[in-house]
Amino acid sequence: MKKPIVCQIKKKKYYLHKITWIDITGDEGHADTDQFNKMNYTTLITYGFLYSKDNRIVRTFSTYDTEDEIFSGRNVFPIGCIKKIEKVLIN
Repeated sequence: MKKPIVCQIKKKKYYLHKITWIDITGDEGHADTDQFNKMNYTTLITYGFLYSKDNRIVRTFSTYDTEDEIFSGRNVFPIGCIKKIEKVLIN
């Protein structure tokens, strides 16, 4: 049976997730129409513990203090940029 990867800080549990999301691609150089038409957004993957999620944003962290509610490696994703969120499970 597969189990989630979880960290516990005080009495709260946080689960590791794989987030597939879309990022903006930008360029400040000169380009002709052919080069411009070939530009596209980038699809990225981030692994992080899910801190919170609502209808606007998803918050994650990757580093935490084992004793206190102190987080780093923090990200805030607009919901519209997220393609998929999956809980990470291991054997």
